[in-house]
Amino acid sequence: MKNGNDPNHGNTTEEKESEMEEFIDYAKVIMGTLGHKVFEPVKKPATQKSDNTTTTVSDEIANLYLERRIKNVGKVEANGSQTSEGFVVFKNSHIATVDDDTIPDVIKERRKNASVDEQGILQEDMLFTSPSYAAMFVIGKSANGLTSKLEG
Repeated sequence: MKNGNDPNHGNTTEEKESEMEEFIDYAKVIMGTLGHKVFEPVKKPATQKSDNTTTTVSDEIANLYLERRIKNVGKVEANGSQTSEGFVVFKNSHIATVDDDTIPDVIKERRKNASVDEQGILQEDMLFTSPSYAAMFVIGKSANGLTSKLEG
């Protein structure tokens, strides 16, 4: 819906506006230093489209694929990528629907709060601080993300 009225910009002086922008810049620096990238979107690596017009994935940021059969669960398959923010497990990855006591509580909480359908299909991209946390999220068991991944 389009509003035909122009909003009132208020009585914010240029000085106050500059102070507010400086505050936002400081907040970005502090949150980034603490490891929280809350002001930045999750960046996906560039991929090549079918018409061959975009750039290809760089050597340092490669898509990764994980496939594993888990007893009493079945097969899980996930796609992800290492980014400057951490490790991203991509939407539409199939994750285990159950977990065990070998994973940290923080991963159990992320699994519980994640948007996953009944079949275990992830409905959103998920960012993790390490490949191991991402692998544990997908598998539902303790895992080393550096040895669990298969390049695809």
